Amino acid sequence: MARLPEYYNIGNRENLTNENLLEIIEDMYQQLALAVNQKPDINVREIDGQVTDTFSANGTINLNNLTQKVEMLVARTATAVTWKTL
Repeated sequence: MARLPEYYNIGNRENLTNENLLEIIEDMYQQLALAVNQKPDINVREIDGQVTDTFSANGTINLNNLTQKVEMLVARTATAVTWKTL
């Protein structure tokens, strides 16, 4: 699991230009996006993972809340996906 620092060190703020500030914000956004995108999506529903769940990304976790079966999406194409029981 990725961890982000609670504080971002901007450094010397006395001569900070608008361009430098934008570069810092872009760097902060990139770090945040990379960390967030590493987290898997979790579906909690009353059915197992379906081969037609093509809207889901690799690594998505499916939890069947009736049977407590846990699956992970391990392969996908444009028309079908493969789930593996964990």
